[in-house]
Amino acid sequence: MNIEWDPYYELPLPRRELPLTWAFDELAEELDRLRVDFNVKMLGVPDAFPRGGWCFHYEGDVWLVYYAERGRRLRPSVFTSPFDAANYFLWLHIGGMKPAVRSAARFLGVPFTAGMPMTTP
Repeated sequence: MNIEWDPYYELPLPRRELPLTWAFDELAEELDRLRVDFNVKMLGVPDAFPRGGWCFHYEGDVWLVYYAERGRRLRPSVFTSPFDAANYFLWLHIGGMKPAVRSAARFLGVPFTAGMPMTTP
């Protein structure tokens, strides 16, 4: 994905004290804790699901979350923060779950509200 930012925007530099994989590791741990049916080995793999699935990875200077299907990237969301991208990815996967998983709000840092997105495009 090639994004041309207006000079008005300044992208933050990656935090050197954190490894690039920390967002994937934290997200994988939370998906496992919540028993979300997702192959965490696919986190960080671009276009990982040719038959359809949500992808989360770093590309260029941004973090992407999108639905990949048949070589196409649908509904892309672009983030400059790995934490924000991981939170969005988690939100997509637990938004339709029962209230028992609302304890995940500790990871999201915000309370759950109505209007959660669906997990399919």
